[in-house]
Amino acid sequence: MGVIHTALSALSSYDLMLQVTANNLANLNTPGFKSQSLHFLDTFYQTLQAPTVPIGGGQGGKNPIQVGMGVAFGAIITRMAQGTFTPTGMPTDMTIIGNGFFAVAKNGQILYTRDGAFRVDADGNLVHAGTGALLLGWVADEAGNINTSSDLQPIKVPVGGALAAKATTLVRFGGNLDTRLDVGSTQTLSFTVYDSQGNPHLVSLTFTKTAPNTWDWQAEFNGSPVGSGTVQFNDQGQWQSGTGTITLTLTNGAASPQTIQLDFSYLNQLASTTTASAVFQDGFPVGVLETLSVDARGIIIGSFSNGVTRPLAQVAVTVFSNPEGLERVGDNMFKASGNSGLPRYLPAGVGGAGRIQSSGLEQSNVDLARELTQVLIAQRSFQAAARTILAADEMTQEALNLRR
Repeated sequence: MGVIHTALSALSSYDLMLQVTANNLANLNTPGFKSQSLHFLDTFYQTLQAPTVPIGGGQGGKNPIQVGMGVAFGAIITRMAQGTFTPTGMPTDMTIIGNGFFAVAKNGQILYTRDGAFRVDADGNLVHAGTGALLLGWVADEAGNINTSSDLQPIKVPVGGALAAKATTLVRFGGNLDTRLDVGSTQTLSFTVYDSQGNPHLVSLTFTKTAPNTWDWQAEFNGSPVGSGTVQFNDQGQWQSGTGTITLTLTNGAASPQTIQLDFSYLNQLASTTTASAVFQDGFPVGVLETLSVDARGIIIGSFSNGVTRPLAQVAVTVFSNPEGLERVGDNMFKASGNSGLPRYLPAGVGGAGRIQSSGLEQSNVDLARELTQVLIAQRSFQAAARTILAADEMTQEALNLRR
């Protein structure tokens, strides 16, 4: 009977092995799935004879005589190896290359996943495609600044929403003023600035050469002077000194007066055709979000119809001291456990957190050849244990026949 009970433990263990293997094969195409394997342990031993120590006089020691009572499973181990990256062409699909998990909020609970299939819902939230769980990270302020030391928030993008206009406060000029021009020569250019409501306004700027390496400038708006100053160049033709401001008086309801700083430090004065122009200004009109992209740091960047690109949020990558200790809860999700360690929320690529690759998903790390081999091993091991029970049953039958 002891043989039968020992073989029964093997049947139970190999049945569980086959269940684990079948689950791996069933999730062969599940994004972010991490395969599992069974770890067996031998069980209690019956000691028929205890070991003895050598006592001398020609009498040596003897080893213990023990009979095992079967097998049991000690652990189901999760293999956290990286799955293959598969491009999808969707910018909101993300893969963590390296350590870490996406953090999501579902029904008031924070869960973790390697499945980076995210979509934008009707409210602009980035949600897990399979469950609707909210992706967590850090949201940028109106200027595009992100504070990764703040608390996590659901990431929301203003799809179809407007980016408020910004009044111009700085205009930077670059290019060249021709040093070959005579004193008294003028060069005129125009540039566009925006008011607080996003309306464009044209400003005219005239440079007048007053001496070698010296140019005076005067700005006009609606035919009236709005600012003037002098720009000095060194003997190498590089900007040496001279900045200024202009003040616009507006009557269209936008904030007025509007003061704008002019930066001439990128201008040169060389023996070449004049190419001076405004190369940068920090204002812009109202814009609508058109496309999203995600960089390797997990920063979600929005491109607006007014030509502005701006960080909207940053995805948090969660790392654990023992990721194998996470508890599976289904839907490609894990939750923290007592043996996983506490979650640490980090920007991608920082402190051991993996980087993020967008427009693709991490596939299951199931090795098909290995799992099919495990199926055969489980099957043959189960058959061997069953045959042992059959042999023990026949022996029992023979013993019962002794009374005849």
